[in-house]
Amino acid sequence: MIKPFYIIGFMGTGKSSLKRYLEISDHAIDLDEMFEAHVKMDISTYFEHYGEDAFRLQESKLLQQANAAYIVTGGGIVERDDNFDLMRERGVIIALDLPYEMCWDRIKDSDRPLVRRGKTTVEALYARRRPLYARADYVLDASLSTEVIAQTLYQIREEDT
Repeated sequence: MIKPFYIIGFMGTGKSSLKRYLEISDHAIDLDEMFEAHVKMDISTYFEHYGEDAFRLQESKLLQQANAAYIVTGGGIVERDDNFDLMRERGVIIALDLPYEMCWDRIKDSDRPLVRRGKTTVEALYARRRPLYARADYVLDASLSTEVIAQTLYQIREEDT
Protein backbone atom coordinates (compact mmCIF):
# COMPACT_ATOMS: atom_id res chain seq x y z
CA MET A 1 0.00 0.00 0.00
CA ILE A 2 1.25 3.44 -0.93
CA LYS A 3 1.77 5.93 1.90
CA PRO A 4 -0.54 8.91 1.58
CA PHE A 5 0.95 12.35 1.16
CA TYR A 6 -1.01 14.84 3.25
CA ILE A 7 -0.94 18.32 1.71
CA ILE A 8 -1.30 21.03 4.35
CA GLY A 9 -0.98 24.80 4.26
CA PHE A 10 -2.77 28.06 4.87
CA MET A 11 -5.70 29.29 2.79
CA GLY A 12 -4.49 30.51 -0.58
CA THR A 13 -1.30 28.45 -0.77
CA GLY A 14 -2.63 26.51 -3.76
CA LYS A 15 -3.67 23.20 -2.19
CA SER A 16 -6.82 22.85 -4.31
CA SER A 17 -5.01 23.74 -7.54
CA LEU A 18 -2.39 21.14 -6.70
CA LYS A 19 -5.10 18.54 -6.06
CA ARG A 20 -6.63 19.18 -9.50
CA TYR A 21 -3.19 18.72 -11.06
CA LEU A 22 -2.37 15.56 -9.09
CA GLU A 23 -5.69 13.85 -9.74
CA ILE A 24 -4.90 13.73 -13.46
CA SER A 25 -2.30 11.01 -12.88
CA ASP A 26 -2.86 9.83 -9.31
CA HIS A 27 -5.62 9.31 -6.80
CA ALA A 28 -6.04 12.63 -5.00
CA ILE A 29 -8.85 13.76 -2.73
CA ASP A 30 -9.73 17.03 -1.03
CA LEU A 31 -11.05 16.81 2.53
CA ASP A 32 -13.12 19.98 2.05
CA GLU A 33 -14.86 18.38 -0.96
CA MET A 34 -15.36 15.17 1.05
CA PHE A 35 -16.82 17.23 3.88
CA GLU A 36 -19.34 19.00 1.65
CA ALA A 37 -20.43 15.71 0.05
CA HIS A 38 -20.75 14.09 3.49
CA VAL A 39 -22.83 16.83 5.14
CA LYS A 40 -24.62 17.84 1.91
CA MET A 41 -23.92 21.54 2.35
CA ASP A 42 -21.07 23.92 1.70
CA ILE A 43 -18.58 24.70 4.42
CA SER A 44 -19.73 28.32 4.78
CA THR A 45 -23.30 27.22 5.49
CA TYR A 46 -22.12 24.54 7.90
CA PHE A 47 -20.00 27.10 9.77
CA GLU A 48 -23.01 29.42 10.08
CA HIS A 49 -25.33 26.70 11.40
CA TYR A 50 -23.00 24.60 13.55
CA GLY A 51 -19.84 26.63 14.19
CA GLU A 52 -16.14 26.00 13.76
CA ASP A 53 -15.82 23.43 16.56
CA ALA A 54 -18.41 21.15 14.97
CA PHE A 55 -16.67 21.59 11.61
CA ARG A 56 -13.27 20.64 13.07
CA LEU A 57 -14.75 17.53 14.70
CA GLN A 58 -16.29 16.35 11.42
CA GLU A 59 -13.07 17.22 9.57
CA SER A 60 -11.08 15.02 11.96
CA LYS A 61 -13.46 12.10 11.43
CA LEU A 62 -13.09 12.42 7.66
CA LEU A 63 -9.30 12.58 7.96
CA GLN A 64 -9.40 9.19 9.68
CA GLN A 65 -11.41 7.74 6.78
CA ALA A 66 -9.50 9.38 3.93
CA ASN A 67 -7.56 7.03 1.70
CA ALA A 68 -5.68 8.24 -1.37
CA ALA A 69 -2.17 8.78 -2.67
CA TYR A 70 -2.61 12.52 -2.05
CA ILE A 71 -4.95 13.93 0.57
CA VAL A 72 -5.42 17.69 0.44
CA THR A 73 -6.51 19.03 3.81
CA GLY A 74 -8.17 22.21 4.94
CA GLY A 75 -5.91 24.90 6.35
CA GLY A 76 -7.05 24.32 9.93
CA ILE A 77 -6.42 20.56 10.07
CA VAL A 78 -3.23 21.30 12.02
CA GLU A 79 -5.19 22.94 14.85
CA ARG A 80 -5.72 19.52 16.44
CA ASP A 81 -2.62 17.61 17.56
CA ASP A 82 -4.47 14.32 17.01
CA ASN A 83 -4.80 15.15 13.31
CA PHE A 84 -1.11 15.88 12.98
CA ASP A 85 -0.22 12.68 14.84
CA LEU A 86 -2.49 10.63 12.58
CA MET A 87 -1.00 12.13 9.40
CA ARG A 88 2.56 11.59 10.66
CA GLU A 89 1.81 7.98 11.63
CA ARG A 90 0.13 7.05 8.35
CA GLY A 91 2.02 9.01 5.76
CA VAL A 92 4.15 11.95 4.73
CA ILE A 93 3.16 15.54 5.52
CA ILE A 94 3.85 18.16 2.86
CA ALA A 95 3.29 21.83 3.72
CA LEU A 96 2.82 24.51 1.11
CA ASP A 97 4.32 27.78 2.33
CA LEU A 98 3.64 31.28 1.07
CA PRO A 99 4.09 34.72 2.67
CA TYR A 100 0.94 36.09 4.27
CA GLU A 101 0.43 38.98 1.83
CA MET A 102 0.45 36.56 -1.11
CA CYS A 103 -2.10 34.34 0.65
CA TRP A 104 -4.28 37.35 1.44
CA ASP A 105 -4.18 38.56 -2.17
CA ARG A 106 -5.43 35.14 -3.30
CA ILE A 107 -8.25 34.78 -0.74
CA LYS A 108 -9.43 38.30 0.09
CA ASP A 109 -12.40 38.21 -2.29
CA SER A 110 -13.51 34.69 -1.36
CA ASP A 111 -16.56 33.80 0.69
CA ARG A 112 -14.62 31.62 3.13
CA PRO A 113 -16.03 31.92 6.65
CA LEU A 114 -12.70 32.84 8.22
CA VAL A 115 -11.91 35.45 5.54
CA ARG A 116 -15.14 37.26 6.36
CA ARG A 117 -13.67 38.03 9.78
CA GLY A 118 -11.24 40.47 8.15
CA LYS A 119 -7.59 40.82 7.23
CA THR A 120 -6.29 41.40 10.77
CA THR A 121 -8.03 38.30 12.12
CA VAL A 122 -6.82 36.19 9.19
CA GLU A 123 -3.27 37.46 9.65
CA ALA A 124 -3.34 36.45 13.33
CA LEU A 125 -4.61 33.02 12.28
CA TYR A 126 -1.77 32.74 9.76
CA ALA A 127 0.78 33.68 12.44
CA ARG A 128 -0.64 31.06 14.80
CA ARG A 129 -0.75 28.26 12.21
CA ARG A 130 2.52 28.86 10.38
CA PRO A 131 4.69 27.16 13.06
CA LEU A 132 2.29 24.20 12.93
CA TYR A 133 2.77 23.86 9.17
CA ALA A 134 6.54 24.04 9.69
CA ARG A 135 6.34 20.70 11.55
CA ALA A 136 5.68 18.95 8.22
CA ASP A 137 8.10 16.43 6.79
CA TYR A 138 8.66 18.75 3.83
CA VAL A 139 7.89 22.45 3.39
CA LEU A 140 7.58 23.54 -0.23
CA ASP A 141 7.61 27.04 -1.69
CA ALA A 142 4.04 27.61 -2.87
CA SER A 143 5.06 30.54 -5.07
CA LEU A 144 6.40 27.98 -7.56
CA SER A 145 4.11 26.72 -10.31
CA THR A 146 1.69 23.91 -9.59
CA GLU A 147 3.56 21.76 -12.08
CA VAL A 148 6.91 22.28 -10.32
CA ILE A 149 5.36 21.51 -6.93
CA ALA A 150 3.76 18.33 -8.31
CA GLN A 151 7.06 17.23 -9.84
CA THR A 152 8.72 17.78 -6.46
CA LEU A 153 6.07 15.58 -4.82
CA TYR A 154 6.64 12.83 -7.39
CA GLN A 155 10.35 13.02 -6.70
CA ILE A 156 9.84 12.85 -2.91
CA ARG A 157 7.54 9.84 -3.38
CA GLU A 158 10.19 8.09 -5.49
CA GLU A 159 12.86 8.70 -2.84
CA ASP A 160 10.51 7.65 -0.03
CA THR A 161 9.70 4.21 -1.48
